[in-house]
Amino acid sequence: MKTKLLIIGSMCITMSTFAQLPVSTSPQNKKAVLEEFTGIHCGYCPDGHKIATNIYNPDPNNVVLINIHTGGYATPGAGEPDFRTTEGNSIAAMPGMGITGYPTADINRTIITGTAMSTTNRTQWPTYVNTIKTQTAYCNVALQGTLDAQSRVLTVEAQVYYTANSPVPTNSLTIMLLESDIPGPQSDYGNFNPTNWNADGTYKHNHVLRKALTPTFGQSVSPTTAGSLYTTTVTYTVPTKYPATGTYTTPCLLGRLELVAFVTQTNSLTINAAHGPIFLTNIPNQRDLQPANLTAESEVCAGIINPKFWFTNYGSDTVTTATFTYAVNGGAPNTYTWTGVCPPYTQKLIMLNNVSFSPLPTTNTLVIGVASVNNNTDQNNSNDVVTKIINTATLVANSVNMQMDFTQDQYGSEIQWKVKDDATGTIVAQDGPWSDLSASGTLLHTKTFTLIPNNCYRLEITDDYGDGACCSYGNGSYNLISGGNSIFSGPASYGKGLTKWFKTDVNASVTSLSNLSPLLSIYPNPANEKMNILFNSSKEERYNIIVMNSIGQIIYTSQINVLGEKSFEINTKQWADGIYHINIQSSENTFNKSISITH
Repeated sequence: MKTKLLIIGSMCITMSTFAQLPVSTSPQNKKAVLEEFTGIHCGYCPDGHKIATNIYNPDPNNVVLINIHTGGYATPGAGEPDFRTTEGNSIAAMPGMGITGYPTADINRTIITGTAMSTTNRTQWPTYVNTIKTQTAYCNVALQGTLDAQSRVLTVEAQVYYTANSPVPTNSLTIMLLESDIPGPQSDYGNFNPTNWNADGTYKHNHVLRKALTPTFGQSVSPTTAGSLYTTTVTYTVPTKYPATGTYTTPCLLGRLELVAFVTQTNSLTINAAHGPIFLTNIPNQRDLQPANLTAESEVCAGIINPKFWFTNYGSDTVTTATFTYAVNGGAPNTYTWTGVCPPYTQKLIMLNNVSFSPLPTTNTLVIGVASVNNNTDQNNSNDVVTKIINTATLVANSVNMQMDFTQDQYGSEIQWKVKDDATGTIVAQDGPWSDLSASGTLLHTKTFTLIPNNCYRLEITDDYGDGACCSYGNGSYNLISGGNSIFSGPASYGKGLTKWFKTDVNASVTSLSNLSPLLSIYPNPANEKMNILFNSSKEERYNIIVMNSIGQIIYTSQINVLGEKSFEINTKQWADGIYHINIQSSENTFNKSISITH
């Protein structure tokens, strides 16, 4: 985390190397300001983040990073955070920025190629930054902030000193508030930036623009002659979440905030910049931890879960060790001791593996609590406990004869499914990834396998790209079948994937399909203008035939009386290409089968 904080009052003081006041009066070279335009759905953006970080880390006093989430790749999906800002959108749209793709960046808002300030050639960012740092600046910038932890009021003082004359009579000073170490989603086509992934699968977003504390393109600075000193003070109440209103929000932790300021010649060419420290004040307690954001499996069958939670340090002391208790269904508590470094108003992730218990019939309650902080008591016990309800799986497979009908979309190489023993994690059946289709469309894959009675399993479906097997690339689906009966099915609009738990019946046994149904075969598959259903029944039975399309609409029904062997033909000439689900019922049996229609 790049935030530098000075904790004052009754707390220890940590000194910062950032540009504290007063501003230097000695001539300086320019600080490089890299404004990176990025988005959570930009798969190449993590490479830009890594390149920018590698520029910053060796020389943090002379490089300022600002990550601006903007454009279509920054648009959040359901339940995702919105890192966009009106200020960021304005900067992206300013005349001469010239954004043509993502990630892209400008360095000190200078013209890089032609008439554009931005470049998508991220391998050249280090070269442009090094060039800027060799140039002389005619002014210096410094700033610092004081942030009241209870009122969340931030007061920032900034200074600009001119060591030489500016070529224009008025410059502009922009002050920005950034936030780092924010966990969230991120597309990543090539695992470009592995160090930014948290253990729970979230991505660490750094230097995210949260708010411009001045007008977006700065407030006027005048005079701009050698020896002039400009001072300004701004105040801002930091909201508890960003955006302050709306659906797709993320909490704002005060210890993750960063201050930056830069002077521009008019609103474009950046002359110099600085980071500024933030002094946190008025923290009520020395030791105050809050566990939150507790997640675990949505269901349980075998009685094994892997909980994850984040804890936030709301105390003034930096936490180096903390002990937590955890228990399920009122059982004897276990303890987990964390060690590390958690500064005030920041958070850390804890993952508990293989927590075992005896599931209750319907729901189970997991309780996490704070036991000690830095080997002492937590001074605020009102926020020490977090709970989660976990359902007991209710799906039952009445037969150990299993079948998965999975319909891929165009990009089968992204998809796979696995059935695992829930207690051991052993893979007992799997299929995929498959070959990609040449165009948008679907293809059915059927796989049969056998389980054991009275045992817990989980079905895991994953999509590497994170868009499911659906939509404009073909409407895929899945159908898990036990003894001819569907126990779990649906359209493949599951995003990154899904997990579902089920249990085989205690009396389940291996039974041949011929005993389950008189149906011998449906052919051809795929079919074109017609398909045939071949029956064989030892007694006279009436069978109802129902055919549904991939979205569950009934498009065909019929009845047939069968005694002995009989073939039944269905005209499919007018049916659209796709996957169809056939349901055949008698007084004793039900049989489900999927078939592809391809003209």
